[in-house]
Amino acid sequence: MKKFIYSILLAALTQFSTQTFASTSLEPCNTAECQEYFKAYKILTKRGHSEAMATLGELYYTGYGTDKDIKQALKWFRRAAKFGIVTAQYKAGVMYLQETDYKDVDKGIGYLKKASKIEFSPASFILGKVYLGDTFGVKNNKKADYWLSHAYELNNYQAKNFARKLFVSKSRDTFQMPRLYSLIANDISTSQFNADDLNSPKGEMEVITVSAPDYQAYFDAEIARLNNIEPDTKSGTGSNIAGNSCAKLWGCSTEGSSDRVRDVLLSDWGRESGQFRIDGGNW
Repeated sequence: MKKFIYSILLAALTQFSTQTFASTSLEPCNTAECQEYFKAYKILTKRGHSEAMATLGELYYTGYGTDKDIKQALKWFRRAAKFGIVTAQYKAGVMYLQETDYKDVDKGIGYLKKASKIEFSPASFILGKVYLGDTFGVKNNKKADYWLSHAYELNNYQAKNFARKLFVSKSRDTFQMPRLYSLIANDISTSQFNADDLNSPKGEMEVITVSAPDYQAYFDAEIARLNNIEPDTKSGTGSNIAGNSCAKLWGCSTEGSSDRVRDVLLSDWGRESGQFRIDGGNW
């Protein structure tokens, strides 16, 4: 199993990165074997399997078994999103915010809100940052407070780290977020973390080892499973797809599930929206 090492630079309090520097887990591949996986997922999508649609979008986005094609990736994420596949909703939302050729802020926010309704915390975290800054023209402190708090309550690591650094920064009073600050103050009062821990020396480097999944094993298992269940015949909510529950489906579970490889298939989606300067509110 491959391991990817990435470093997070703990910058000064007035500027820090919210970018996940993990290498793209699923890498481009043009071998005959990768092409066979791509063909298998194409067949499954024709049969109407929404989970296969989400995976096919990832293959197009990465260039796995086919040429990299952003347009096709967005197309298949959108199709899977109609069936309630939460990570497809999330990825479509991120693409609409980040991909210049397809940028549509309203659509991006709409898809992220759909994912957030199923308590997919990365979507809530991005929504909080979208409303916190000026980049997308929708700056709204009240909404930023709501979505960042929601991600914080869902124990999203990035959201908690982001919020706590904001809480102890010199720019704290610039952003009026009473709900979020209340959650952090409660954590401090109950000794769940120490605010002093956030005051790391400038330039300190934290090294984290990330184990990537065995994608071929995942593809084999998913293809075999989808070949033995009825395909989706109508759009669902993510917990009601083809009569199956979220416990039986990987496509609708949240990032907390240890069995969910597709959540690791976020690839470089953790990039989210780049950097945010606390002092200036710039991305």
